[in-house]
Amino acid sequence: MSDSFIYTNVSNYMPKETKKEKSGIFNLSLIKIVVGILCALLVLEIVIYTIIIPTQVPVKISFSGLKIYSPLDVCRIANITGTQTWMKFDTAAVASAISECSWVESEKKKKKFPDTISIVVEEREPVAVTLVNVNGRTIPVQIDANGILFFAKPGASVSHLPIISGFPIDQYVDGMRLHSKYRPLMEQLAAIQKLPQKYLAAISEIHVQPKDYGSYDLILYPINSQTRVLTDRILSEEALQYMVVVLDVVNSIEMNVSEIDLRYGAVSFRSSNQVE
Repeated sequence: MSDSFIYTNVSNYMPKETKKEKSGIFNLSLIKIVVGILCALLVLEIVIYTIIIPTQVPVKISFSGLKIYSPLDVCRIANITGTQTWMKFDTAAVASAISECSWVESEKKKKKFPDTISIVVEEREPVAVTLVNVNGRTIPVQIDANGILFFAKPGASVSHLPIISGFPIDQYVDGMRLHSKYRPLMEQLAAIQKLPQKYLAAISEIHVQPKDYGSYDLILYPINSQTRVLTDRILSEEALQYMVVVLDVVNSIEMNVSEIDLRYGAVSFRSSNQVE
């Protein structure tokens, strides 16, 4: 009997994959692809967020606190071109340029990664205006409650501010400070301007009259009146109300009053025909 060899396909005896198993393998492959894509997108986002945006995209700048001046004014002053990136934006140089402006009370800046800069500028609040000589020209200069003198913005009106004369300013330097003895006067003017009644609108000029030993009195020039009023260095709502009442009473008694003196707790007046 001869040996016989019978060939049998082994694969016929191997367990065949069911449709469910094939579906599971497909889903697993799909999940791996999705996870791979998400990881790639995450890496791409990280690269964009941490490298491309801070180094290639112009920074976004927000301004707040400005009243008279505009963001464009600040950009010109601080040499902000709008093309600087977050990485190349020199906040120290910008802050220095802004703080050097005499009209700036304070400034704050915040650099927020990856593309935002916020700049807060507090402008000085003028409470009065005085006239100074600059290069042979007489120009108005504003004064804040701290006695800081600063130029008004070109074209801005200062007509709503009381005029003060008599300050001993030999040489004006923008941003200079008045002598400390005048600071109470500036603070009083600031307080009066916050009142609902516009008392200072009735006064055309306040003159600082020096006295011996460094002190001073004030001479008030009411609008539409030929009478000047002498008072001490304290200006308040009550003092201005009292001045208005006395002015009306004295003018009703004597038509040609050139001066009313409210100093020293008494009232005296001088007529125009009296010798000074």
